[in-house]
Amino acid sequence: MIRAMKKIAIIGGGASGMMAAITAARLGASVTIYEHKDRVGKKILTTGNGKCNLTNLSVSKDDYRGNHPSFVMSVLKEFPVAATLRFFEELGLLWKERSGCVYPVSNQASTVLDLLRSELKRLGVTVLTECGKVSLKPVHKNQRGGFVLTCAAGGGHFDRVIIAAGGKAAPVTGSDGSGYALAKSMGHRLVPVLPALTALKGEESFFKPVAGVRVDAGLSLYIEDALCAEEMGELQLTAQGPSGIPVFQLSRFAVEALSRQKRVHLVCDFLPQYTAEQLE
Repeated sequence: MIRAMKKIAIIGGGASGMMAAITAARLGASVTIYEHKDRVGKKILTTGNGKCNLTNLSVSKDDYRGNHPSFVMSVLKEFPVAATLRFFEELGLLWKERSGCVYPVSNQASTVLDLLRSELKRLGVTVLTECGKVSLKPVHKNQRGGFVLTCAAGGGHFDRVIIAAGGKAAPVTGSDGSGYALAKSMGHRLVPVLPALTALKGEESFFKPVAGVRVDAGLSLYIEDALCAEEMGELQLTAQGPSGIPVFQLSRFAVEALSRQKRVHLVCDFLPQYTAEQLE
């Protein structure tokens, strides 16, 4: 389908936007990226604590916390782990594996960004930054079809538009939620936007004195006194509440329940390797 397209606009110059641009350009499309920050790929530089965790060698639906994990696997089937590794290898990336996580050998997220930008340049993709607010207007088929895009950096007529504007989690790197409004203007229906993969805030007063404590723990999340989910891993205590990867994994369920005014509490087992009888 893309081979018949002449011009494609991609709104958002993050990882997904650049991957979409590279894929479309390789198939012969004329591609323009519109990015409202001063450069593309800013969020990539923060991933994996600056090392860029590219992918994981083992991926299953159990790694996802959405309402429809099977949908995730249908997407990943189209571009599996092997294809991801092959894509970056062809760009010239050397990678290494640690505990199943894949990183560039350089340990620098900037390596990944530099390779993506280099490929965009090789393919002749136009990149417009600091483009400001983008607006779209569909053109009726009897008037040529497609979309008219306008913004501060200059717009144009495009056969297709890909919205890759990210979510709302990191305004500093560009994900400020502006893509949601753009999608709604095109008639798309949105589910409520809630935080996920985040720390939690506790109502108790004891968090501040124990801030900084890290410990391997078993965590159980209860909603209205019913067990919802369990995780194991390194718990990090902050002045506001519990954090760390196992809390991130549970946060999606907690936040959704709180948005529905449900009562939520977290039980932390600091010695999960012992039964209550053994501990006593």
